[in-house]
Amino acid sequence: MKTEFDILIVGAGLAGLTTALACADSGATVALLDRNAVDTGSDGRASALSTTSLRLFENLGVDLKGLTQPIKDMLVTEGAPNSPWRLHFEGDGDGGDLGALVENAPLKAALLKQVKLQKDVSIFAPIGIRDVTRSAKNVIAETDQGSLTAKLLIAADGRESLLRRKAGITTQRFDYDSASLVTTIKHELPHDGSAWQRLIPGGALAVLPLTGQRSQIVWSGPTAGIQAATAMDYDSFVALLSEKMDGYLGDMSIAAQRQCYPLRLQMADGFTATRLALVGDAAHVIHPLAGQGFNLGIRDAAAIADGVKMARDTGQDIGVASLLEYDHWRNADSRSLGVVTHLISETSRRNFGSIGHIRRLGLALTNRSTATKSALVKRASGEARELPTLMRQR
Repeated sequence: MKTEFDILIVGAGLAGLTTALACADSGATVALLDRNAVDTGSDGRASALSTTSLRLFENLGVDLKGLTQPIKDMLVTEGAPNSPWRLHFEGDGDGGDLGALVENAPLKAALLKQVKLQKDVSIFAPIGIRDVTRSAKNVIAETDQGSLTAKLLIAADGRESLLRRKAGITTQRFDYDSASLVTTIKHELPHDGSAWQRLIPGGALAVLPLTGQRSQIVWSGPTAGIQAATAMDYDSFVALLSEKMDGYLGDMSIAAQRQCYPLRLQMADGFTATRLALVGDAAHVIHPLAGQGFNLGIRDAAAIADGVKMARDTGQDIGVASLLEYDHWRNADSRSLGVVTHLISETSRRNFGSIGHIRRLGLALTNRSTATKSALVKRASGEARELPTLMRQR
């Protein structure tokens, strides 16, 4: 068994798999570790991939053919889709502006398939990690299968990251006392690639187009109410959801288990330590309202891969040189998006006094400004800043 690598990545979720592919593309040897067997799992959610995220997967050879649903237009309203209080984003018809939706389970399967084709990526899963030590010279992971050594450790082990805590990196956390109900529906009418987000008392209801005549439902609101909706009997839930959607997409049926996820805003106070980088939820957790959480993790992967390539090309220590710009660049991007989603969330779930009027007016005024809408689309696409190499056209 090979025991020496350039990089150890702990966590084989979407962020960990993407980071492993990106670092291998930069010429590094990678050990990918997870305490569980690596399979598609039971995640019923879908991810909204920006155009630059889609480009990264294409550059890495990840085959998403038949898995993605281009977002052809996007509507944010307070009320029914034809409400005057609306913000409408029109794409170019093929997802080239607004990105695409892909379900997490088949996305993970596609990533895992590509990882297994990489001779420079070794998967150790399931594996028990007893201890990890970082020194000025290297990283050593003591596992139930022996010791593994590397120059760089990447924590992709989720929002409760043990590696982050072991490194002494603290977090700033805001619990929303809210949750999201996620499920998939089949519906009578075609969605035509349209994504609709309706602001409702206490939260929001997103109807996101999937392949075929299906859509993902992401219903965010106060925890008690979301938990109650999750526990409803089938017929009562369908009736309630149909009422919330005002008959949009016609008759429907529930095509997946209802899952409930607590919501929080969480930012690590630093994204690096000695020979350590945080990626994905280990570094940042934001409100799902804008659908940008996984895109941040993808940009993490691309950014650390740039650092790895620079270190290898210049003959420097990967565990040191690859981190030089990573913390600054990823902190700025993640915190700015976290603030934006937090403000949107807070104004969307508050309906008293003048806040509701300001929100409705803001939707209408923004909808009339072509420049503002263009800037928002550019920010969501990931094109609003200098891009890591893997997110550029090749």
